Amino acid sequence: MKKIFKHFIWAVGALSLICACEKPVVPDEEEPGTEVEPTDLQIIESLVQVKSEGGEYGFSYVVTGEGFDVSKLKAEALDEWITGIDLTAEGEVKFTAEPNLTTESRISRVTLKYGKLSDKVTISQSGFSGGSIEAQFDIKYEINGPHVKMFVTPEPENIRYFAWYFNKKTMESALDKSPGVTIEMYLEKVIEVDLKNAIYYGGFAGYTPEQAVAELTFVGPSCQEFDLNGNTEFYGYVCAVTDTGELLSDVTITEFKTGPVEASDNVLTISPDDINTDRISYSVKTTNMDQYATLVLPAADVEGMSDDQVVEMFNQIPNYVGYIHFGDYSGTLLVNESDADYYILAFGYEYGMSTTDIHRLKVHTPAPDPSIIPEFSFNVNKVTHYRIKGAIEVSSNKSLYYVDCCSTDETAEDLKEMIHEAAQWYVDNGYYPNIAACMKIMGTKGNQSLEFTGLTGNTGYRMYAVGIDEVTGEFTTDVCFSEVITTPAKKVSESHIDIEIGKYFDGFDLAAAYPQEFGDAEGWAVLPLEVSKTGDVVDYYYDVYVGDVTDTTYPTDEEIILDLEQYGKANIPLTMSYCYFYEELTLIYFSKDSDDNNSEVKRIKFSMTPEGCAPVSEFDYLGNSQPTMMKSPRKFNE
Repeated sequence: MKKIFKHFIWAVGALSLICACEKPVVPDEEEPGTEVEPTDLQIIESLVQVKSEGGEYGFSYVVTGEGFDVSKLKAEALDEWITGIDLTAEGEVKFTAEPNLTTESRISRVTLKYGKLSDKVTISQSGFSGGSIEAQFDIKYEINGPHVKMFVTPEPENIRYFAWYFNKKTMESALDKSPGVTIEMYLEKVIEVDLKNAIYYGGFAGYTPEQAVAELTFVGPSCQEFDLNGNTEFYGYVCAVTDTGELLSDVTITEFKTGPVEASDNVLTISPDDINTDRISYSVKTTNMDQYATLVLPAADVEGMSDDQVVEMFNQIPNYVGYIHFGDYSGTLLVNESDADYYILAFGYEYGMSTTDIHRLKVHTPAPDPSIIPEFSFNVNKVTHYRIKGAIEVSSNKSLYYVDCCSTDETAEDLKEMIHEAAQWYVDNGYYPNIAACMKIMGTKGNQSLEFTGLTGNTGYRMYAVGIDEVTGEFTTDVCFSEVITTPAKKVSESHIDIEIGKYFDGFDLAAAYPQEFGDAEGWAVLPLEVSKTGDVVDYYYDVYVGDVTDTTYPTDEEIILDLEQYGKANIPLTMSYCYFYEELTLIYFSKDSDDNNSEVKRIKFSMTPEGCAPVSEFDYLGNSQPTMMKSPRKFNE
């Protein structure tokens, strides 16, 4: 505008001279104060190729004409992965390209501007095809006893990475068995396996590889919280990865150690309930609900062991959850030896450490008495078309016996042969050393509650029992039968559930409004499924399937019921179902009543579009109870 205004003033002045003198006046030279502008701006390169790992790059430009001032030069990048544009050097533009962590190449553009002049250059970056990038991770820990917060800050900030921990002692043991393998090599393999498993199993839930990897990784600063064993050393490790799970950098490893666990004032009292030839029944009384563990071990294994050694041994037990209790407990454990000493152990236990003294009670299992011949009697409590509930009473709780249910056309000899053949199969296949050892597992002792399922309606059944010699595994009694029990005919239950296909929401909107609950919902249609019950509903099942599954010839209702019982959502009153837009989908559900009768199988076909989403302001499903998130749909029988 300033330049135009000056030209206007000059023109007016010149016109006045012409009018006055009636001849043109041409200035011999440019008047003082007139700005000189460049006439052209041109970028020399039309394309700049950038490697997948990113880094610093540049391009050149030339300016035609006089008056160029580099401070007035501007540059704009089309995409955020181009950063750090530097214009300080005349004739050259420098910039930084962030790493491309996908296998797909990408293209962007940088526009150079000077006043009204401009030019553009294309920036092309290849996709990741192997190798590594330079990445740094600042790892810090906040430790409160066994509770650990792991903070990771990556550089570059937009990089995707995997971050976890590993027990140091376990690592050292693994490396001792693998000469030449370093910690870095071991952890690289651990990360690869974890991500491959995530992709594999995520596929069954409808996840793409990128979505599965995103579930286990982070972008930008992160904080993870762990509850670990107390007073224990760990490795924390981080590695950059691509969106599809390939390792992208060296593994960064740090060490940390958890603190001690608080002691418990829980008082544990052990009482033997029944010490039998092959099993030990006992009870533990407590004074509060603090967590504790129990064990039954041969006396020779425990005597001479310190409390710390007992805890260390307990920590080595795989899946020790079954030994953990809260409050008073009663249980029975099968043992291998009769006429032998055992210890019942009980101790407070949290985060891999004992929180109380270890209480030890020594007991002795009696020798078997083959002279005791058991007698049996049966009671029937409830009969449906599908199950029989009852009980068996035995004259001696020291006697081993086998109990089951059979149809009325099976004879005593048939049943003995079946039991013996089953035991022999286990022995032949190496599960047990002999028939007697197998019969101890197959059999039981004392009075028992009984439940038999998978029955057929309008059919006769009998409960039966037969005594077993626990030394030889041979039968000690004839087969004792109950009275004939006839199951009622199966019928369709009048009790049922209802699930309405109502409002659904855009996953992008929910992720923005509720990032903690729906951070993974982007790209999905989120359908709340809320169950209402009518009548005597005991169990119910439902799921969303891909496609039109309303044809009852395939899959049949019976096939649907089996599929839902095995893979569907069971007894969950509210789920957030993540579904595909534009796909044809089918919601299917049914219920069971207390007589094991199924309701009618309901099939509802539907589809969803982004345009049909309700506004996020109408989402009111996050109350006092957190709904279950359900990745769906799935194909029938998959």
